[in-house]
Amino acid sequence: MIIKHAKGTTSKQGRTGWPQGTYEDEHGQDGFAGEVSMLYRAHPPTRWTRIEGNLRPRAMNSLAVEPTDMTDPGGVPTRILSNDDVHLYVSRRRAPMSYYMRNADGDEIYFVHEGAGTVESDYGPLAYETGDYVVIPKGTNYRIVPGTPDNFFLIIESRKGPVGFPDRGMLGQHVPFDFALLEAPEPQPILDEDGEYEIRIKRADEWTSVFHNFCPLDAVGWTGSLCVYKINIRHLRAPYSERTHLPPTTYATFQCPGFWVVTFQPKPFETAPDSERVPAYHRNVDYDEVVFTHFGRLMSRSEDQGLGTLTLHPAGIHHGPNPRAFEAAAKADRMDAFLVNIDAQKPLTRSAAFSEAEDPNYWATFSDELSPVSP
Repeated sequence: MIIKHAKGTTSKQGRTGWPQGTYEDEHGQDGFAGEVSMLYRAHPPTRWTRIEGNLRPRAMNSLAVEPTDMTDPGGVPTRILSNDDVHLYVSRRRAPMSYYMRNADGDEIYFVHEGAGTVESDYGPLAYETGDYVVIPKGTNYRIVPGTPDNFFLIIESRKGPVGFPDRGMLGQHVPFDFALLEAPEPQPILDEDGEYEIRIKRADEWTSVFHNFCPLDAVGWTGSLCVYKINIRHLRAPYSERTHLPPTTYATFQCPGFWVVTFQPKPFETAPDSERVPAYHRNVDYDEVVFTHFGRLMSRSEDQGLGTLTLHPAGIHHGPNPRAFEAAAKADRMDAFLVNIDAQKPLTRSAAFSEAEDPNYWATFSDELSPVSP
């Protein structure tokens, strides 16, 4: 039973109708699904003048990361963020893998930011293109074969269990997409016994190579519920409301042990007179929040950050609308953006590759003291 109190100057409908001169601050547990209160503050909680310590909003240019697979067919992706449940990698493969991969550490979600080609696997070949999520179950033998010179993948590795889908509840079985849209491959065995074939197995982040005198992708058929599959973000149909701002969980695409994968999609802005087009300030006390910009910009930003920008908003410190976002959203009819959001329950550790590509001034852009709004 939720006992709700209302004290002082408030809105009776959260995320809507902020009282004049106030800034809504959502203080909640379990992301946006648990106990929650809306505080109405006289100042934006991101009006900081300085931050001393490690906890701050961060952003990095993932396009500046150059993994070894960018120039070497035998190379591997570069890890940028990690915790016990999820690892995030950047891959920029230009040539077919010179080996076959078997990940014994977890399921993988390849988000194709740029490029086209084929994922060859035990289950058969599956073509990929820009905007695809390609899910590869733990233990699958596979090989990435690019068909274009420039490929960019954000790889999300689920370390504690399989990639699954959130409970859709009252939304039914056709939102945010019909499961019939999931594409799985037809078997196409490679019955080649001429030469040597390497399978690289990754377990506990260590590599072992196993060699055969036949191609390991020799399955002539398969049956079951475990397989490689894909869906493109253009097929997603998340709900929206013209009267109130919906929480990020509305756009959830995958649910994995310890984290969520959410896809923000183009949508009309709210049109009701008392609606707010930007999200409330919040501090996400139970999740570290990562947002990867595939196209456009989120409604809480006032200008494009650049394709491939990846932000990290750690739990405990506020983030929310950029000082100029209110005006920018008021002038637009819709949010034209595709963004991949990963919300992780455990703190994410930044790799050296993240730090080398980091924008050291990103944290300051939230404060109207440090990034003042022009009169």
